[in-house]
Amino acid sequence: MLLEKFRYVHYPPTKFPKFEFDSEKCTHCKACALSCPTSCIQWDEEKKIPYPTGLSAMKLACLGCNNCEAVCPVGAVRARGEYRVLKGRYKTPDDKQGEMIPPIPFGENDLTRNFEEIEKDLNEVERVIYRRRSIRLFGNKLVSEDLIHRIIEAARWAPSGGNCLPWKFIVVTNKTLIDKVNRQCSKFVMSPIQRVCTKRNILSKLFVTLYSYFRVNEMDQRPMAAIEKIKQSGNAITFDAPVVIHVLKDIRGISKPELDTGIAAQNLVLAAHSLGLGTCYIGFIATAIKFLPWLKKELGIKYPYELTTSVCVGYPRGKLDNPVWRARVPVEWIR
Repeated sequence: MLLEKFRYVHYPPTKFPKFEFDSEKCTHCKACALSCPTSCIQWDEEKKIPYPTGLSAMKLACLGCNNCEAVCPVGAVRARGEYRVLKGRYKTPDDKQGEMIPPIPFGENDLTRNFEEIEKDLNEVERVIYRRRSIRLFGNKLVSEDLIHRIIEAARWAPSGGNCLPWKFIVVTNKTLIDKVNRQCSKFVMSPIQRVCTKRNILSKLFVTLYSYFRVNEMDQRPMAAIEKIKQSGNAITFDAPVVIHVLKDIRGISKPELDTGIAAQNLVLAAHSLGLGTCYIGFIATAIKFLPWLKKELGIKYPYELTTSVCVGYPRGKLDNPVWRARVPVEWIR
């Protein structure tokens, strides 16, 4: 078991979902390729079809998020099967089955019903939870400040340790500043050190293995796939969203302020979805800005606050809130 933690850290043996495509249904809208978080799905301009692919060091880049299925207006694409790391430090736990299933809020019997049948028996909160998707295709319609206020107010009502409310929100609607943050953080993500992490060679393997013992949450291969997407597009961190809300934590907050800010952010995105808005969590900005003090200054981030996460907000380009299948997770009952 101890040896397992030292092996196969860098691009471990992995089982990927299977990509399925129906060419007769496809309308050539390209939504599946444009919204894929890892560039797993590419668009063949000559054949006018999407196709799955790997990256510089991954056989396939599919994370099993089923975003492609959610955004397809005609049900022409989907991913089935599990994403499962087979060996090493990031091995998928044995008690995580990985089987992809639709929402089953009322138990296993729901496997025989489609979501539209189930949805009528759900309450409003449940409907929002099951339909809320990470949106990476935003329209040009501006978001009113009244709506922004409403979703931040929902975040303010989140629970926190000792009711200390260890958070602050920086709302950016200035496109020039949004683009600047995009460019600067993209440069960091594509820095020489980050590029080393995405290669498959002895130097990269050694670096990632060693670094994982200090920052285990950052060396999983899945963020590497997202970095490749940024490299391909050059500037895709916030997806041209008209609003970016930066969620900050007060580092002096009681117990675990990063957890509190996460709860507040989830209140924010669920409220946004209920109001017809789309959202997407962005972690790369929080990672990069630690090393970009001038950018931190421009955003007005200073002690005692640190950036926890950022949220893109805008109106979705089309209907992109279809429910998708998810892998099973372990649940143990002690009665």
